[in-house]
Amino acid sequence: MSDERGYITRQAVGAYEALAAGGYGAVCVGATCVRWDGLINERMFGIYDDTYIISHRELVEVIHNNGSLAGIQLFYGGLIPGVGATFPIEPGKGWIPGTVSWGPSGKYPIGNSQPGIVPTEVYEELVEEFAQAGRRAKEAGYDYISYHFCHGSLPHVTLSLLENRGRNDAYSDRLLFCEQILQRTQELCGKDFPLIPRMCCDENYEDGYDVDYFVEHYAPRLHALGIDAIDCTFGSMLPAKSRDPELSSGEVIGGGFYVPNMVALPFIKRLRAGLKAKGIDMPLMGSCNVNTPAQMRQMIQEGAADFLASCRQSLDDPDFPRKIAEGREHEIRKSTRTGASLMTGNIFAKGIAGSAQNAAFGRNRDYALQKTLAPQKVAVIGGGSGGMEFAITAHEIGHDVTIYEAGDQLGGVMAWAGNYKNLPNMEQIAYQPDWHKLMVAKYGITVRLGQVVTAEQLIFEKPDLVVVATGARPALPSIEGLDAAMQHGFAMTIDDVLGRGKTLAAGQLIVIYGSGEGIELALDLVRSGYQVRLLDANPAFMPAGYIGSRAKTVLRWADQAGLVLEQGIKLISVADGSVEARHTDGRKENIACGALVLAPGRVAYDPLSRALLGSRLRVQVVGDARTPRSYGNAIHEAAYLARHI
Repeated sequence: MSDERGYITRQAVGAYEALAAGGYGAVCVGATCVRWDGLINERMFGIYDDTYIISHRELVEVIHNNGSLAGIQLFYGGLIPGVGATFPIEPGKGWIPGTVSWGPSGKYPIGNSQPGIVPTEVYEELVEEFAQAGRRAKEAGYDYISYHFCHGSLPHVTLSLLENRGRNDAYSDRLLFCEQILQRTQELCGKDFPLIPRMCCDENYEDGYDVDYFVEHYAPRLHALGIDAIDCTFGSMLPAKSRDPELSSGEVIGGGFYVPNMVALPFIKRLRAGLKAKGIDMPLMGSCNVNTPAQMRQMIQEGAADFLASCRQSLDDPDFPRKIAEGREHEIRKSTRTGASLMTGNIFAKGIAGSAQNAAFGRNRDYALQKTLAPQKVAVIGGGSGGMEFAITAHEIGHDVTIYEAGDQLGGVMAWAGNYKNLPNMEQIAYQPDWHKLMVAKYGITVRLGQVVTAEQLIFEKPDLVVVATGARPALPSIEGLDAAMQHGFAMTIDDVLGRGKTLAAGQLIVIYGSGEGIELALDLVRSGYQVRLLDANPAFMPAGYIGSRAKTVLRWADQAGLVLEQGIKLISVADGSVEARHTDGRKENIACGALVLAPGRVAYDPLSRALLGSRLRVQVVGDARTPRSYGNAIHEAAYLARHI
């Protein structure tokens, strides 16, 4: 969220102001580059010279004004620059002009496929760059310094047993670079100024270092320096073979959707036990996939971490610490762990950090709600993510809002999209609609369930604003006999199975048509003991947008389960008890089955906006009713439009 030169912006101040107001003990300003050539994002904070000190002081001030300590994490890119490049880049360069991609050996590229090798003198220069950045941070008023000694940065890959091989200079001592940075910073800032490195404590790679190695070779030297705590993380971005075939090293870093909750906790417990056995009493900070108060308490239980560090959950609900303290845990907007940077791009791909659930994050000052002096009557048609977000926001501003929902419950697709029995973490999808419903009830917003609203009704009632949030419907293909099969119950949609509780007969083959949307359902059924054939007309697997980064995992699980994605097969007719399909070679096949489940993708469903043209009613369309995308798009559109009534 910096400007083009790395200085702090009003946007950044607002974001950290919101975090500090949430009740955290400390707020750590995100990775801040110590030298321009180590940038991984063109809007990354910098602290390159003393002119940056005043830029950071306002940021420190708002954090302190809200009762939190202020920290800053210092960073240098190493092998990461080049990640996110969409054009060919020169060997050893990053995609941002003036940046470089290099490591101690360059044998394990992360961003640029042809990285360079860091010369000895550059290591020595960077020790001073880190230390001077630390001095500037102290002058700016920060209370402590964090160091990004993890996740592919140069300090981390220098620690690596894989990447740091074959050097014949002093930095063949893998800890020396980190050690010198800490020592030189202490010379400039004093040994009583808190330093908390964020360390990769286990690479989770075959032939990489593990917790035991870290305890034996790195921890004693860190402890001897008198560092104040270790911010523990595990895993790496190197292109190497993970030690655990079911959990890639990268997943332990970022905690993907299917990754177990508190994935780092077993590592931290082993680290704690190892340090204790070695007589090292060093406070530890734990994080990664910690989304609920109960999980937070587990992370800081006896024998685990001393501090909880939160990233994604703090973006989705910056007020969660205060809610815990005030006995309002049920009001926490728990993270769904999906679409974390959905609306603002990925931080490695020309974007800034953001939240799919919390549209205000990163726009905190601009999105501050102001009570209206002219309340309006707002009719929200549809009670999914977009409709409820619009209703809640408009109500908080002071408008008179009514939600009309055709179904028997609020939530839309999100209310049932996680109804899988045999896939991990699916219950988290419901966190978002559950929070929306809780807020609708808390604010006493009028809800009319089971009401299909017509244009004539709205013209008669004359609301000041009509919000069409009717979502999307399955894009049903034109197939001979399909309508009759659906009426008889032989054919159904994925919505019917997950959202309307239609049961599938056990012991019979189930045909699912549409792998992009249906692969998770197919996996869930296979794991329940069903025989499944997954057919799709496309020549290659094209995952639905919401599956996104989960695709690699579901494909691995499909292979393990013997579930074949039969691509390039088109359904041509349906009859009760069978379907007829045409293969790419023109061969026809009649498949006897117990049910056909259609997962054909989505088309916008907007029955009102065109019908209201010329009615003089003001109409806004949000979410999938505009174009099928994700719940995050719907929330962000609604949050924006409701503030501009």
